[in-house]
Amino acid sequence: MILKIVLLILVGLLTISITPAYAQHHSGSLAPPIDFDGLRVALTTILTPEDFIYGDSKSVNLSVRFFDSDTNTNIQSVTYRIQIFHEDNLVANEYFFDDDGKLDLEIKPTSLCQNENLWKCTKYYGEKHAIAGAYYARGDSLPVIQGPVFDKSGQYSIQVSIVGATNPKTMTTKDLLFETFLHLPQKQTFPIKIANAQESPISIKSYNDKISNFNYDELTNKISYEISYDLNPNQHDFNLNQIILFQKDFSPFKTGYDIDVFVDNIQINDNYFDIEISNPDENIIRINLPHEELMKIKNKSNLNDNDTIKIEILSGEQINLNEFDLTFENGFNAKISWDSKLKPGEKIPLTFSFFDANNESVKDILFAYSISDYSGKEIWSNMGISEKYLGILSSHGIYQESVLIPTDGNYQLKIILIGHDSRNFEKYFTSKSDFSLNSVSVNKEKSVLVPSWIKNNAGWWADGIMGDQEFVQSIQFLINENIIHIPVTESKSTGSKEIPSWIKNNAGWWADDLISERDFVKGIEFLISQGIIR
Repeated sequence: MILKIVLLILVGLLTISITPAYAQHHSGSLAPPIDFDGLRVALTTILTPEDFIYGDSKSVNLSVRFFDSDTNTNIQSVTYRIQIFHEDNLVANEYFFDDDGKLDLEIKPTSLCQNENLWKCTKYYGEKHAIAGAYYARGDSLPVIQGPVFDKSGQYSIQVSIVGATNPKTMTTKDLLFETFLHLPQKQTFPIKIANAQESPISIKSYNDKISNFNYDELTNKISYEISYDLNPNQHDFNLNQIILFQKDFSPFKTGYDIDVFVDNIQINDNYFDIEISNPDENIIRINLPHEELMKIKNKSNLNDNDTIKIEILSGEQINLNEFDLTFENGFNAKISWDSKLKPGEKIPLTFSFFDANNESVKDILFAYSISDYSGKEIWSNMGISEKYLGILSSHGIYQESVLIPTDGNYQLKIILIGHDSRNFEKYFTSKSDFSLNSVSVNKEKSVLVPSWIKNNAGWWADGIMGDQEFVQSIQFLINENIIHIPVTESKSTGSKEIPSWIKNNAGWWADDLISERDFVKGIEFLISQGIIR
C-alpha cells in the first residue's frame, strides 16, 4: 500500500503514460495467451541477470509471472508446477505457490551430478504453504532450487502448469499449460597482452555458436573472430547476439572512445550494438543484429558459400561529449552526457553519473527522470518501478539508457532523487535543466557533402568496374577539397598497401544508400590514418 501511495506521488512529479509491452529476449520469453474462465491469460519467465552463465555467481533468479494479458494485471494466489528441461533432459520438477502471481525462485547451479536422470540430483529448499502444499516465498526468503539447472550453455525449456489460481483451494478444471524458452550463452576467454603491459583477458559470451579463429591485432586495435552458422531465409529466429567484455584498464578499448563493428567485412549500423560502461570492472559491448540484416549482409558480402560469420571490432576515435550538470538540495549532483555526433531522430545513449558533496561517486542511488519538449509535453520518461523498490537503481553511480529525441529543438530534463542505499528519502530532491539538440550542434564535425560523381565511382569500384588507382584519385579530390579531414597525427604503417575488402564493401553499400555518407568517409579516413594511403 505504501508503494502505491509513493507511486501516485511520483506520477504527479513525472507525467508518465504506461502501456503494456511484452517482449521476447534471451533472458526471458512470453508464452502465447490462452483462455482461462473468460480471461486471456499469459505467462512470462525471466532470468536475472540476463546474460548469466555458470561461474558468474553462485545463484541466479528465475521469475515466473501469470497475468491477464488484456489488462497486464497479475492473477492472484497461483499454484505452479515447474518443469525445467535442458535440451531433452529434465533437470527440475516441483510445485510452488505465490500470492501475487509473480513467483521468484533462487537457482543455485551445481555440476556434480553423476546420475543419468539429472532431475534426481536436484534439491528444493524453503517453506511449504500450509494449504497449497507447495514451496512458497516467505518474507525475503525465496524457494531454492539447487542442482544441475542452468549449469550449461544452450537452450532451456520452462514448462509451467497452472494447477490452481485465485486462491489455493480454487483449482482449475484443467491444468493450464505454458512453455517458454531461455537461452544461456557460452563464454570463452582469450588472454591478451599489450606490449609490456600486464595480461588483460577478453571474454566473449556467444548466444550463437562456439568462437573460432580469435585474433587481436595490436597494430590496428582490431579484434576478430568467427562463429559457425546455418542461415537460411526461412530461419527468422536466427539473430547474431554477442557480448564482448573488456577490463576497464584495457587501453585500446577504453571508456570515451568510439568503436566500429563489421560483420563479414561490412560495417553494421550503430543501432545494432551498444557500449555499457556502468560496470565498475568491465566495459561491455553488446551486438544484436536481426535476422533480416544478416540476410542483407549474406547477399552483399560475396560469402554465400561460407558457413561462418566473421566479426571484427575496431577501436575508433575519441568521443566528443555534450554534457551538463544538475545539483540537488542534499548536496548530490548529476552529470548527464552523450556523444556529440549523434543526431535527433535516432536513439542517443544518455549517461547519468551521480556524485556526493565530496565529488565521490554515489553507489546504490534510486532516481527517476523525464524529458519534455519546449511546450512542456513529455516525450520520454523512466520511473524504474520494480517489485522491491521505486525508481531506477544505479548500483555503481552510473546509469546509461538510449533515449529517442524525435526532432531538433529545445528540451528540458528533470531528475528526481528518490533514495539511497535501498531506502527512500523522506523528501524527494528534484533538479532540472534546459538543453538543446539539433543536427548542427549535435554533430560538431563539418557536414560531409561528397559529390554525386564520387558516389557513382564508389559503386563502380565496389563492382570491380573501376580500378583502385582511379578510385584513389577520387579520394585525393576529397582531401584537396577539405571534404575529408585527416587528424594531425603520425600515420601508422601497417606494412601493407592493400585496401581492406571491408572498405570496398562499404563503398558499395554507400552507393546503394545502405550506409550513411559519414560511415563511408570514416572508412577512407581509416585508410589514411593507417598509412595504407598517403
